[in-house]
Amino acid sequence: MQGIVKERTVVRMLGEIADAHPDAVAVECGGRKLTYRELWEEAVSVAGCIRQAEGHRDGSLLVGVLFDRGIDGVVAQLGTWLAGSAYLPLDPALPGGRLESILRDARPAAVLAQHGLAARVPAGIPVLDGTGPGADPVLVTPAEPAYVIYTSGSTGAPKGVEVGHTGLANLMSWHRETYGTRPGVRVGAFAGLGFDATVWEVWAALTSGATLVLPNERILVDIAAIAAFIEQNAITHCFLSTPLAEQLFALPAPPAGLAVLLTGGDRLRVGPPAGFPAAVFNHYGPTEATVVTTASRDLRRGSTGGAPVIGRPITGAKVRLVDAGGAEITEPGVPGTLLIGGDVLALGYRGDPELTGRKFAADQDGNRWYDSGDICRWTAGGELEFVERRDAQVSIRGHRVELSEIEREMLAVPGVQQAAVVHVPDEDGGSLRAFHCGEAEPGGIRAALTDRLPAYMLPAVLRQLDAMPLTPNGKIDVMALLNIPVEAAAAEHAPLGATEARIAEIWYELTGNRPRPEDSFFEIGGHSLIAARAVSRTRELFGVKIGLQVIFNNPVLAAFSAKVDEAVRSAE
Repeated sequence: MQGIVKERTVVRMLGEIADAHPDAVAVECGGRKLTYRELWEEAVSVAGCIRQAEGHRDGSLLVGVLFDRGIDGVVAQLGTWLAGSAYLPLDPALPGGRLESILRDARPAAVLAQHGLAARVPAGIPVLDGTGPGADPVLVTPAEPAYVIYTSGSTGAPKGVEVGHTGLANLMSWHRETYGTRPGVRVGAFAGLGFDATVWEVWAALTSGATLVLPNERILVDIAAIAAFIEQNAITHCFLSTPLAEQLFALPAPPAGLAVLLTGGDRLRVGPPAGFPAAVFNHYGPTEATVVTTASRDLRRGSTGGAPVIGRPITGAKVRLVDAGGAEITEPGVPGTLLIGGDVLALGYRGDPELTGRKFAADQDGNRWYDSGDICRWTAGGELEFVERRDAQVSIRGHRVELSEIEREMLAVPGVQQAAVVHVPDEDGGSLRAFHCGEAEPGGIRAALTDRLPAYMLPAVLRQLDAMPLTPNGKIDVMALLNIPVEAAAAEHAPLGATEARIAEIWYELTGNRPRPEDSFFEIGGHSLIAARAVSRTRELFGVKIGLQVIFNNPVLAAFSAKVDEAVRSAE
């Protein structure tokens, strides 16, 4: 398995682990387990399938990977590397329109698809099942792309970030040295499949000889279920997005076996409480800088009482703060734009050399610097604090979102004359409110957006206005939009049953919208994180055991209330 590449790549690192620990468990999910030898051998079969595909050529080939969370998706991703290709992770939870737009822009040579998901791939793109006779692994060089991740684009369309093997291998080596990931460590993987943190958690575990433990998809937003999974599966290391980490801090009994908790993706507002059992490290990094650019020390030590810092650059990363004129800022407390350089930089944007040249500009010495668009400042101790975004990009539960992309999709709906989207920060990772003028009904707009955008980009509130509020210089008045009452005043609510009324109060507290019996939780402002809180409060109020899956399967108030009544009767 060794000797596949001449320079450091994740493939080489994993091959060395497979040689040294072939019978150690590499990955497990539910009742299924694969050793490192089995993982490698199954990935070799996938590589053979790819290389036999019509039109395959070694190097620079992109292959889509469409799998639910599980072992087969990890095998497929490794198989693309062994075929000399890069992979494009595709989340099956994406709506059809979003999936189609990504594939149309990325132009992969083929898509590896899980059984039952092949029909979701648009016509004209070859679909592979991953079975093949096996093939000798292809030479992979650090300069080639390792994967492509799509993020919300400032042009109003998603943009694909090409990340190279150099940056990925740098991240893996730093992670192993910093957090002591090694054989015997059990790593839980909870990041969403479209979030680049999933690249970090999967390959950091496997290139260190640890065991990667994959949970069921539906527990990923239920912090009580996540904590139970960590305990039951003896997880010692894991990453949780910022909102989930904050919820874990608030649990009365956090999982005692957890030794290392990594977090990032959004502004962390609170640190771990006194006596928290795990070391906690906060991270910052855009997709364009291979997931992680800076990392804090253990937040349990040396807290200054303010918001947690984002720390210092990791190995291979360079950072600079500059003012509006481009002059470097070194003194503490002075905000400036964060520029990122070094081995962590992505290769650029797929198929867009103009944007790549603009965002990854070279200085007079030829060094590339990525303009993050984030405003930060140095502390007196030489660490970085995140201040704010410079532009309209916001963070929604760990995902970077351009509000203009949502507005563009709204304006494409017949009957929408004007559109504006605003961001409302909250304790659950933020939410979006959308406003429009024209004859289109909110229900039709929501249906269109649901088909075109991932769930985290869907507005919690859609309001129809006679006219947009404007500032004196003629721009849309964002503050005026934020001050518009969330709940429409004119609607008469149908009478609620006793259970419906009690649950409606919970939903109202969490979403700001008072539901009617026919209203869906996810159409009045609910999302996956506060769904977990809604279910938790329902359990406490009614004294029943009811799972998070119930609200996903029965999001309408009347239907959910009926399920709660059933649970109450069963408990009697």
